[in-house]
Amino acid sequence: MEKKDKSRRNLKAPPSEENYAWEHTLHPFATAGSGFGLDPNQLEGFIGTLVEGKYRIEKLIGRGGMGAVFRAVNERIRKPVALKILYRGWDKGSESERRFLREARVASSLGHPNIVEVFDLGHLDDGKPFQVMELLEGQSLAQRIQNEGALPEEDALEISEQILSALEAAHERGVIHRDLKPENVFLIERRGVTIAKLLDFGVSKMISDQTMSITVTGVVVGTPYYLSPEQARGDRNIDHRVDLWSMGVLMYESLTGVLPFNADNYEQLLRKILTSRPVPPSKFQARLNPSVEAVVMRALSSNRSERPSSAGAMLDLLRQAKEDVRRSHHPPRGFGGPVDFGETLQDHRRSVSFEDIELTLGVPDDPTEISDSFIDEDLRVLINGGLTKSDD
Repeated sequence: MEKKDKSRRNLKAPPSEENYAWEHTLHPFATAGSGFGLDPNQLEGFIGTLVEGKYRIEKLIGRGGMGAVFRAVNERIRKPVALKILYRGWDKGSESERRFLREARVASSLGHPNIVEVFDLGHLDDGKPFQVMELLEGQSLAQRIQNEGALPEEDALEISEQILSALEAAHERGVIHRDLKPENVFLIERRGVTIAKLLDFGVSKMISDQTMSITVTGVVVGTPYYLSPEQARGDRNIDHRVDLWSMGVLMYESLTGVLPFNADNYEQLLRKILTSRPVPPSKFQARLNPSVEAVVMRALSSNRSERPSSAGAMLDLLRQAKEDVRRSHHPPRGFGGPVDFGETLQDHRRSVSFEDIELTLGVPDDPTEISDSFIDEDLRVLINGGLTKSDD
């Protein structure tokens, strides 16, 4: 069994990835102090800059291994936005630049309420690419798990349903995300409702592009904890089911607060993903609904043919599991649900006659009907308008 206190953020990146952000490509709302290799003084120098004559940069709100995100205002329409600048590896035609531009174009083309909206794309005067996105205020799913541990079952399912809906839209357009993880899910509150937004399509892949390598200089693309077995092997013919595996890992972590696979180094982690099955999440959360666990474990099938066939199919399974959870919390009346007899009698005792009661004393046609023999004697007196057992 995996140890609960082992942090996934302590795992060291493999040496070949020193020049690439292994934890994640920068998502728009990474912690501002989490970057490395960036000079904060240079980043502060962007503040006050007017980009393309309309985006006034106001403050730094996030930075990571490859770039930085600023709060800005479109001065023409006074709209607050997030402006993301690729700060490292931005040379014209570089892999980093291609990914950055792909991310913006893919996200803007999908047009889904659970995918971050990208408004604009361009280059600064010195050539650095930038993209303009909707400004979101809240926290990432990773931050929430880190702060709270396992989420309430209903919350985890609601977030997962929204992300699966976003994946369904992406897959229908032929796009595989390939880097699904809690850092790339951002949570905002609107009118008391949690809205999940899927971020960072920087390493996405078109399903039709079967010749595209999933490695960079021999390194597997994606965050290792969320890699499917086929990604861990370096298979080139991956399909949309790698996202369903990652969705299974994300759900597992949301429901339990721990990862299904963890290790002290990169090689051991990949070996576990390739050769072992995860501990069922109910070992950490004993009250987890069996239907929910079944969805998670099916998504984490090593053989991709045993996973749900599509994001839509997994979404259907998840919604059925949500209904099972709802029923377990709110059983229907007549099948174990609480009944307020006082309220029932208050409303109806004057209209019930003894003859009416007699009609129900025989063997019920419906075997699920509650027998009269379960009625307390005091209650029988009230129903019968004062008759006692001897009167009967």
